[in-house]
Amino acid sequence: MSLLAERFREQVSKLKDYNMKVESDFSVGYSTGFLSFDFRNGTIVHAKNEAGIPLTYYSVGITDGSMVMIIGRSGCGKTTWTIQAAANIVRPFRTSCIFHDDIEGGINDSRLEQLTGFVGEELKGRYIIRNVGITTENLYQRIKIIYDNKNDHREDFLYDTGLYDTRGNRIMKLEPTVYILDSLALLTPEKFAQEDELSGQMSTTATAKATAMVFRKIVPMLKSVNIIFMVINHITQKVDINPMQKKKAQVSYLKQDEALPGGNTPVYLANNLIRFDDVTKLKEKDGFGVDGSIVDLGLVKSRTNKAGQAASLVFNQDMGFDQELSLLQLLKDNGRVNGAGAYLYIGDHSDMKFSQKKFKEKLATDPEFMRVVQQEVMDVLRLIIPDTSQEQAQQQQMCAAMSSTILNEMNNVTV
Repeated sequence: MSLLAERFREQVSKLKDYNMKVESDFSVGYSTGFLSFDFRNGTIVHAKNEAGIPLTYYSVGITDGSMVMIIGRSGCGKTTWTIQAAANIVRPFRTSCIFHDDIEGGINDSRLEQLTGFVGEELKGRYIIRNVGITTENLYQRIKIIYDNKNDHREDFLYDTGLYDTRGNRIMKLEPTVYILDSLALLTPEKFAQEDELSGQMSTTATAKATAMVFRKIVPMLKSVNIIFMVINHITQKVDINPMQKKKAQVSYLKQDEALPGGNTPVYLANNLIRFDDVTKLKEKDGFGVDGSIVDLGLVKSRTNKAGQAASLVFNQDMGFDQELSLLQLLKDNGRVNGAGAYLYIGDHSDMKFSQKKFKEKLATDPEFMRVVQQEVMDVLRLIIPDTSQEQAQQQQMCAAMSSTILNEMNNVTV
């Protein structure tokens, strides 16, 4: 071991500040409940336990302590999915809860109960929502209060994930907290929120600067105490002063004429940028038997998997995104559903017929059908994150050998 590294670790270990002595924190994923998305935003981890025995596991969903931006046009289900995903993330944990700044003011308690599954006192104890007086400054202040509380009392929130890192250490985390901002487009500093008159371009620029400053302060706090910051934003129409001079899109997988309010800094800081596109309308009398749409969740940006992928989910306007029907859509998209009409079947199990409208009922009442669906779904999910570790290791060895050979040849050349 390096002498400097040894002395440094010894010195910082005596400090009270956890953030000074902690080293790189191994990430874990939290499932949103929608597996076709989770796996597209996940990875395979090759680790080992205390005894040095190799382990392999999936780390999927939303990464601990990350910032996620959800974008899309109005009415495509952004807020609905965000609330459902947040509830699924915090549900298993005793101390976990959701904070929701609802600037748009479109959510009531009955809708929250429906989407989260938290009812009555449980909703009150798990979900803190406000819809008035939200400003850039007090957004930061509230997140700072959460940070201080969890950082000062880490032992109250610490839990064993049951996972190991690549060095054989057990991964310990603070139980996750989810903070939802809906939406970034309406977030303003206090001095502009209280103005009696409409402001012009100057206030727009000042708002973007204030947002950038606050987000730069917020993001470093997230990882330290495991706050997942879910920011909802709108895709707006960009107006070019000179339409003859086309500029590149603000970010990959946006069109040239599309823009995201709130400035560029939140986009750059986000670990994930998830785009919602409602691609197919659904009618109750047809197909799945629901009024809604098929919504594509596209990974515009991901730090845990490749961008450009999309997961198709079934959006029920009454009940929110449907987990079971979304898995059926996953199987359909991957050619695992055969037959037609009321005589559909999974894979080669032609003895288990069903219709799309009766899929959920059969899933709930037929254990063997449930087993078949689970197996087929897992087979598809494994294809989404193939284990290419051996192939990658061989390629790295070949590249290293090639680089070494080229350098040796160059060193032997007389100039």
